[in-house]
Amino acid sequence: MKELSPVDFCGCGDTGYLTKRTIPIDLAQGMGHIHQVPVYHCGSKLCDQYTLPSPVVPRIDDLADMMEQRNLNSLDFSWEDQEDGPQDSLALIEAFIWKFNNRKYEDATVVFIIPAQSIIFQSQLDNTEFYQLQYLQKDEKGTWFSLNKFYSDEPLTLEEFLDFEPTYTKELGFIDFNEVEDALIEEFGAII
Repeated sequence: MKELSPVDFCGCGDTGYLTKRTIPIDLAQGMGHIHQVPVYHCGSKLCDQYTLPSPVVPRIDDLADMMEQRNLNSLDFSWEDQEDGPQDSLALIEAFIWKFNNRKYEDATVVFIIPAQSIIFQSQLDNTEFYQLQYLQKDEKGTWFSLNKFYSDEPLTLEEFLDFEPTYTKELGFIDFNEVEDALIEEFGAII
């Protein structure tokens, strides 16, 4: 099993979160590309650097050899044993959630995260109003999160939240993984 840490360092030296991207590769037949390669990237849109996890590097070499033998210029990244994929997916979800640690929006602040599960936001406008973005599942249609609103008269810590039973919860909707960032900006305003 290939277990990748959800957090490491980006090529720029900042904290890098596990994600996937297309990387260029020199082949005997010219420039090629391998898609969906696990990398650590800091998440800044201005940064074009990244770091390859150490277990990925030898697999890239194997895929490059296979591309040259088959005269391919493009290929999707895969492990030799495709059963390793779910571990990779869970690490990606955990990395995605860690990216939100200490994030602030115009109308909400991340108060804590539950690794690989949830992000809890507190409204800046009403300190009794909280939101939970929760990882639901990955299926053939994508990776899904739910966004719920609830209230608490007391400030919440992670320990209190784990035992907390909100009296009122409103489900705001289901969000595809690729739309989470835009949906949160639409709900809470710009990142500050």
